Amino acid sequence: MSRSFDSLEEGVVWVADTGLFVACGRQQNNKYTALETFAHRNGLSFVIPQRVYDELGGAPNRSTPGQTPIDSAINAGWVTVAGEPDYANSIVSQVMDDVRTYIAQSSNRREDQIEKADTALAAVAAERLTGSDVEFACIVTTDIDAGEGIVSALSRNGFDERVQFKNGFELIEEIA
Repeated sequence: MSRSFDSLEEGVVWVADTGLFVACGRQQNNKYTALETFAHRNGLSFVIPQRVYDELGGAPNRSTPGQTPIDSAINAGWVTVAGEPDYANSIVSQVMDDVRTYIAQSSNRREDQIEKADTALAAVAAERLTGSDVEFACIVTTDIDAGEGIVSALSRNGFDERVQFKNGFELIEEIA
């Protein structure tokens, strides 16, 4: 499987799922503040798929009047939204299919019940690993099946030793 790499070195993209931000709570919450501080201190921006943004964009506007917490994070520069996946790219499509199959098998669900945001995380990582100066991908999600499935799928599709899964709950615990 994948070797461990320093996720804070240059050339690492951090791809994050909805669960990470939901687990942090409102902007005034110490977990949210810790995540923002962690990103700024380490000079990183969490990349989220458009599907994750859509899930988070419907959050209540309690933290900042007229703005959702995810929009505040984007405006502050520590979160960016990836474009829609290039489904015509055979690697992207294969990785997404492999993740869906892995999650279905490990969770005893039908493939059509797997959240599209989970497969979108893998698509973002695959696109970044093939089309830029990104050497490694750190997948941050609170869904263990999704995290392990993404690492497995990317490893099987030419990105072995270039991807790792970080449990979002553990990351929050480490930095808060």
